[in-house]
Order: sequence, then C-alpha cells, then structure tokens
Amino acid sequence: VCSSDLKALRSFSGAQSVSNFRPTAAAAIYAKYAGDEAVVWDMSCGYGGRLLGAMVADNVAKYIGTDPAEDTMRGLLGIAQDFAVDSNTFIELRMQGSEITFLEPESIDFAFTSPPYFDTEKYSGEATQSYMKFKSVETWNEGFLRSTIRNAFVALKHDKYMILNVADVRSHKTLVADTKRIAIEEGFELD
Repeated sequence: VCSSDLKALRSFSGAQSVSNFRPTAAAAIYAKYAGDEAVVWDMSCGYGGRLLGAMVADNVAKYIGTDPAEDTMRGLLGIAQDFAVDSNTFIELRMQGSEITFLEPESIDFAFTSPPYFDTEKYSGEATQSYMKFKSVETWNEGFLRSTIRNAFVALKHDKYMILNVADVRSHKTLVADTKRIAIEEGFELD
C-alpha cells in the first residue's frame, strides 16, 4: 500500500489512520503463521490494516473480521469493496464484539489482532464498545479479554496460533502480563 492509498483509506475509517497496524506487517505475519489456504479471524479489526494485509497475503483464503463500531464497520466494508477486485481472499465482516462472537469449533487457522487496550483506544462512544461495557480493568479483563481469548481457543484448529499485539498503557499497567496469564488459563501455550 503506497502513501496515497493510505490517505484514501483514512477517508474510509474516519479521523485515525490505518497505519497504526501496517498492512505489510500484517501480510508478513499471515505468511509466517497462518498456513496455506488459511481462514483467519481478526477479533478487533479496527481501521483495516490487518484486513488489507490479508487481502494481499497469498496464503489467506478467508478473513473474518469483527468490530462493534458502526462507523468503523462502514469503513471496513468500503475497504473490502474497493480493494477486493485485486484479491482472492473471501472477506466476512461482522459488526459485533469478539467477546460475543462464536465461530465453529476448530474452524480457523489463525487468530490475530490488536485489541483496544481497555480504554486507551476509543473507536466510538457506542454502548457496544468494550470500554463502555466493561468499566474497570478487572471487568474488562474478564468480560472482554478472557471471553475473546476463549472464543479464539475454541475456534482455532489444533496446533494453530493466536497472536495478540498488546502493550502496557497508563490505564492498564498490567495488560501484557494479564494477557499472557489469561491465555495460559484458557489453554494456550506461549511460544
């Protein structure tokens, strides 16, 4: 994706840029971890960087993206429509939170996202947003993060990967440690 494409993509997604997760980085991650003819789930698809990465990755057959924000989803649908002509990836977008998304058991090859870091990334003021539904770090960890990780674990085929891009932030100083702990408690092995 060239810089002029990024400017066009911003018009789909609103004020923030999709460059917060570069499509080229996403494509490289898909190539390394997803496997051939992969079905991938982006649990918090945000502004479309991982979506674009899936569309250009040679090995992603199907991208499932979930996000509860109405404006964000409208932008993602625009990206999918405008860029799908050059892609062999089937795109399925669901306007719902990952904590309430249930995919068929062992139906995906890779789960990959950058979750909203509790209340650091506020995509909208809609009641569906995880920071609105879960008002404290503790309730967000259990209601959003654990539920999302559990849903990914059930949906992933045996011996497949989940990658979460997380960092400790001012409002959630233990996000990295909490994510690792919850992932282990839900059955994942850390690599």
